[in-house]
Order: sequence, then C-alpha cells, then structure tokens
Amino acid sequence: MSKHKEMSALVGKIVQKAMRPYDVAGKYNWIIIHDPLKMLRTDADKIYKTVSAFEQKRDVGLIITSGGGEIEPAYLISKLCRESTTGKFIAVVPRRAKSAATLLCCGADEIHMGQMSELGPIDPQFDGLPALGLKNAVQHLAELANQYPKASDMLAKYLAASLKLENLGYYERIAESAVQYADRLLRKRTLPLKGNSLDVAKLLVYGYMDHSFVIDKTEAQNIFGTDMIKAGKEYELGNSVYEWLSIISSACEAAGYGFYMYGQPSAECNFYKKGK
Repeated sequence: MSKHKEMSALVGKIVQKAMRPYDVAGKYNWIIIHDPLKMLRTDADKIYKTVSAFEQKRDVGLIITSGGGEIEPAYLISKLCRESTTGKFIAVVPRRAKSAATLLCCGADEIHMGQMSELGPIDPQFDGLPALGLKNAVQHLAELANQYPKASDMLAKYLAASLKLENLGYYERIAESAVQYADRLLRKRTLPLKGNSLDVAKLLVYGYMDHSFVIDKTEAQNIFGTDMIKAGKEYELGNSVYEWLSIISSACEAAGYGFYMYGQPSAECNFYKKGK
C-alpha cells in the first residue's frame, strides 16, 4: 500500500471515530467536502461517484468547508445531494461555505450553523475579481462624470480605450445565471423559506458589496428563516469532524503538503505538494 493510501485510510478512520459518539451519525448518508482550493467540475464527478455508491437511500448530510469555486459544479453537487435522498438533505457548515459553496447550501432543507459558521455572497469571480465589479466601476465613473462635467470627455475616452462593452454584458449575464441557479435550488426545498426564493437569490447575488462579507448564523436566519438555519446535534458532529480535519491540515502544511477531501467519511483524500 502506498503512503498516499495509508494516509487516506488513517484520515478515514479519524473522521469515522469523530462521528461515532453522535446519535445522528447513523441517520444520514454522510458526504464530506473539505477543500482549501477551488470547487471544480471534477469535484462534481467525485460526489456523483459517492452518491452512486450509497447502499440505501436515507437523509443526506453534507459537511462542507469551502471558500467557493465554480458555480456550475456547486449547483450539480447540490442537485446530486437532493436527488440521492427520498427524505431530507442538510448541510453542516462548521466554519466557511462561501460564494459557490453558499449556492450549494441553497439546495439543502436545513443549514446547520454555529457561532463561527459563515456563508457568503454568491459572487462569481474572474481572475480574482468580482463579475459585478466591472458594472460597479462603470457606474462610479458615470457618477464622477456627473459630478465633474468638465472631466466627462476624458472619462469617456478612458472608457472607450479600456472597456469592451461585450465584457460588461457577459459579466452581468454570469451574475444573472447565479441568481437562476440559486432560485432553482431554493425552490426544490421541502421546508418553508422565509421569503420568495427569487428575492432571496437576488439578495445573495446583488445584496452585498464585499465578496468576503460574513453571513453569520443570525444574518442567515434573517435571509432564509429559522426553519432553514439550525444548530442541532448535526452541527456538533460536523464541528468535531472539522476540528480533526483542521489538525490534519495543519500537520500536512508543516510538511509542505495540502489535502482536500470529497466523498464519504471513508473516501480517499487527495494530497498535493504546496506550490505545485
């Protein structure tokens, strides 16, 4: 057995041991997403293999730690979790489920959060910059032109030289796509939502100015309602798993490695050399 498989087997045993003391451990088919990198299309394939391997349909519990990533795989993973259960799909957020990871959580019947949990705006990024940033920049320049009429010609020339109008339209359509994805996921939930699903989706995409804005448990309850945002034994289980995975991450970091995990608690982990 290779070192990689030995380490994966050890991580699986640690995760399962962390879950064992909790009664809810046997209630769900559990999925873990623990990823310091970007959520990619290939990650949706991993979750597809995971749900296809479930021996029986039960409620699905997803423990997710993610800074976000691509919108499309997040949507697909959420749908896979929903469609692999005849009952309830819950998401447990021990710490961070930002941007695309928040979109993923929109498909859950319940999101279990604690004092350190945070969701975030669904804010598509291109090269580390927000898709809506271009539109905001144009609006700001228009306001400057209105405020300083004598500079309007200079600002107009600057826009003509630096801005491709098709990019402005494209980025706006990407944001609208994020609204559509969130709305579709929210409408598939089986429990009541505080507001209209489309209004909630628009708030998550357009309602916050900072990509890193912290949507904590209280803020999330204001958005989704108390029927959706919970803090039960599922959160305690998820937090225990997170704490162990965090220790493993720190040990890997000290050795110059990182790791991420998509799948069941016994799933094979992915180790990678930092800087490569």
